[in-house]
Amino acid sequence: MNNKISYNKKRISIKTKITLWYTSMIVMIVLCFLGAMFYISSIAVKNSVYKRLETTVEKINKSIELENGELIIDNNLSVITDDIFISIYDKNLNFIYGNTDIDLEVSQNSDESNKVKIVKQKNSNSKWYVYDIRKNFIGHGEILIRGITPFSSLEKNIELIILIFIIIFPFLIIVSILSGKFITKKSFSPIEQIVKTVNKISRGDDLSQRINLQSGEREIYDLAETFDQMFNRLQEAFDREAQFTSDVAHELRTPLSAIRMQSEYSLKYLNLNEESEDILKNILEKSKKMSTLISQLLMLARMDKKNQKLNIENENLNEIIQLVIEVENNYAKEKNIKIIYDEKNDIFADVDKDMLTRVFINLISNAITYGNENGTIKITLDKIENESENTDLQNSKIQCKIIDDGIGISSEHINKIWNRFYQIDSSRSSDNSGLGLSIVKWIIEEHKGTIMVESELGKGTIFTFYLPEKIL
Repeated sequence: MNNKISYNKKRISIKTKITLWYTSMIVMIVLCFLGAMFYISSIAVKNSVYKRLETTVEKINKSIELENGELIIDNNLSVITDDIFISIYDKNLNFIYGNTDIDLEVSQNSDESNKVKIVKQKNSNSKWYVYDIRKNFIGHGEILIRGITPFSSLEKNIELIILIFIIIFPFLIIVSILSGKFITKKSFSPIEQIVKTVNKISRGDDLSQRINLQSGEREIYDLAETFDQMFNRLQEAFDREAQFTSDVAHELRTPLSAIRMQSEYSLKYLNLNEESEDILKNILEKSKKMSTLISQLLMLARMDKKNQKLNIENENLNEIIQLVIEVENNYAKEKNIKIIYDEKNDIFADVDKDMLTRVFINLISNAITYGNENGTIKITLDKIENESENTDLQNSKIQCKIIDDGIGISSEHINKIWNRFYQIDSSRSSDNSGLGLSIVKWIIEEHKGTIMVESELGKGTIFTFYLPEKIL
């Protein structure tokens, strides 16, 4: 069979999209912020190293004095300089004092003094920050005071900053995701209430329910109010339609009953010529069909008003099917259609016998009406276990199929056959009212069951419905 029920693919919710956008924006902002902070921190650390180097060398410079032609230098250099190494050179750039003699190039150019520079150590990849001060003592000559600190000291500080950022970044991402979800959930909770109410109305056909949104943003509140007003108008329209249908049906029942009675009386007791008899027979036949239509309209009106109650009892479904087959066999013989019922053990279920009889009559008579001459109609009834992956069938116990090899239904019409008054033949030349299948669907659903149809044009149709064995 070609025509199958299709299901919509799941789409990403607006809440998820907003959360993703919000998180992405926060991540971008945090990255930019951390990048800027890293840049500023790097400069600050670098300036701090420069400042400490300059300050230490200046302090050593002030502590050196000349007495009796000899340089007096503080012996506590390690205390003064901490992790900064001091070297003192004479005018010939020979090392004369210090707490390190690391071999770094010393420039003769005095212009390179009094500023921090980076110098690479000979025969090594080590880099050092270097700060030189030249000082001239009368009678002794010029000396060069050099302060150096390893380049790694700055790298360690920068690595510490990076480590702090690495620790902070995931935390900020988690906080942004959680805050984004919280904000979107709080913002969309009124919309969820709207969707929940609309779905309830849609699934249950209960137009009396309202959203009644008590709080929310103005736009969402206005949307909820608009929906409530729409539901009010729809309920009023449906109530008027149901009342009109009921009133018209009641008004027509009496005159139709009179027409039927008088037609039957005339045909039975009056001496009529052949032409008059044919006219009365036609009137009687049409009045019977009109009576059936009125009964259906009254039932629809009761359904719409929720006044059609089910009389549920545990019934033998085999007996119901056999009874309907006996009734429909005469109609089937007119087209030489064979009804095959694969009868098995008795199957019982909680049903309204009259309503379910109506279901079988409608489906079997439709199969005969749209079946081919000399064709067959097959009916199957089975008890199934609730192990199906289909969630719609998990609570179903009874499966019934009515299979015909008739003209079939095209894909253009198959989804519309449950609509009231819908007929595939647009000229409405058939005797059907177009109400039967909508009533069938309502009866099955009131029994907490499901019904579906598969069909292929020119090959036939399968109606399948499922009913629970017990209605709780």
